[in-house]
Amino acid sequence: MFFKSFQIIRRNKSLLLLWITLTSTAPFIFYSWPGHPYKILTFLCLLLMVVQIAMKSSRQIFDFKLLSVILLQITYYIFISFYHFDFSNINLCIQLISLFILVTYINGFVGIDKFVKSYISVIYYMGLGGTIIFFAHLFVGVPSLFEVQYSASGKSYFLWLTTSNLYLNEFDIRIVRYSGFFDEPGTFALFSFFAIILNKIYFQQKKMELRLIILTIFTLSIAFYISILVYFIFFYLTRSNLKSVLVILFLLGVSSYYIIENKDDGSVSKLYDFTFKRFEIDDSGLAENNRAPLIENDKKIFSEYPLLGSGTVKENISGANLFSVLAQYGVFGALFYYAFLVYFMFQIILLNNGKKFFYLKFLFLILLNFYTRPEMSSVFTLLTFICIIYYVRNESINYNFNYRLT
Repeated sequence: MFFKSFQIIRRNKSLLLLWITLTSTAPFIFYSWPGHPYKILTFLCLLLMVVQIAMKSSRQIFDFKLLSVILLQITYYIFISFYHFDFSNINLCIQLISLFILVTYINGFVGIDKFVKSYISVIYYMGLGGTIIFFAHLFVGVPSLFEVQYSASGKSYFLWLTTSNLYLNEFDIRIVRYSGFFDEPGTFALFSFFAIILNKIYFQQKKMELRLIILTIFTLSIAFYISILVYFIFFYLTRSNLKSVLVILFLLGVSSYYIIENKDDGSVSKLYDFTFKRFEIDDSGLAENNRAPLIENDKKIFSEYPLLGSGTVKENISGANLFSVLAQYGVFGALFYYAFLVYFMFQIILLNNGKKFFYLKFLFLILLNFYTRPEMSSVFTLLTFICIIYYVRNESINYNFNYRLT
């Protein structure tokens, strides 16, 4: 058994090295755990990758189109650092260099399809662990092993198979919104949604898609519910499955009615607080819309610095809302910040195989999630985009190649 496990690790050592690197930094939560040597570990992993890439000495593994986008972003971040006398953007330059190393390593030693399959599997097993803890805690209670303060206002609880920053364990009230091994439930829901998109694009495995959807429901993420509803309308709403749609809507209606009718009863009241209460209206608008003051603050900053933004030190940017990137970088700077998104748009425009509308749907779904999570500077987020871009780009190349043959 040990020998078999060793053989599996040996065959997948490149993939293992890749995931050790990715999970050692944000948005994964491990870097906040006591004694985690994330800086040293990330540096050593990247160094090992560079050594392996240098030894391979093949130009084919380098993506020079991707490199041009990265160099464009780095150039802008250096410029804006001097413009605002704010050198925190240098960290983004380091992340972009790390991203190029990772993509090159995937191209040379792992393969993009294999990485995407592992991405989906990692999200799936995190969702499975989180859902098990969701029900175990709901019925019998699951004590946290330890907790860490990962930000000024965020505390993460380690619950054996998952983590959570929204964990209630008081008397008969036991509710947990699991986060997988990310900082927040919404972060896991976002990457789970990306896993659903990648599965749809690369493999079209309906069973895996259904599993990911069902498991992610228990994060209680409203943004995910809205995204998956639009996804379902885009790809599955037809006359032939109208009966199935009505059945699902009926079950959702019954569940919603039960939660609303029992909103003053123990654990159900907290479940109501995490879901439907966020849509209650008071004199100031949505009663539980905690993003409203964030949006108002960043919108005001953006109006004062519309072209190149305020940087990160002049003003107190709230973040995590639609205007946060615009407030920091302005309209001009946002084009560089979202360079990969712009690149994705151009790849869709260049498609000539009749699938533009198919990918425009995914573009809309991605933009839909920007309302709550517009930041896309982490290596893991950008790598997700690159996986989508690669498939679209390869489709365009293959179509043009086949067209020339005919």
